[in-house]
Amino acid sequence: MNIIENIKSLFAKSETVKTVKVLYAPAKSGEETLVGLNLYTVEVIEPLFTKGKKSGFIGKVRERENQIRAFRFDRIQSLVEA
Repeated sequence: MNIIENIKSLFAKSETVKTVKVLYAPAKSGEETLVGLNLYTVEVIEPLFTKGKKSGFIGKVRERENQIRAFRFDRIQSLVEA
């Protein structure tokens, strides 16, 4: 199973709120850590869809004062439940 399938299975049809740690590679960011990657603690709110396909998730980011952010599966480097 590849990383994208692992991430998708983590968010498959769940009724409970999940909190995850995400190591993320944004397209462009002034806030760079870990050689261009950012580590976030995210409370997942809902899936993100692009052209009708599930392409990531939306959540509240603890490190950004609970701002709502979108995370695309193709930019996630690592993801674990917090």
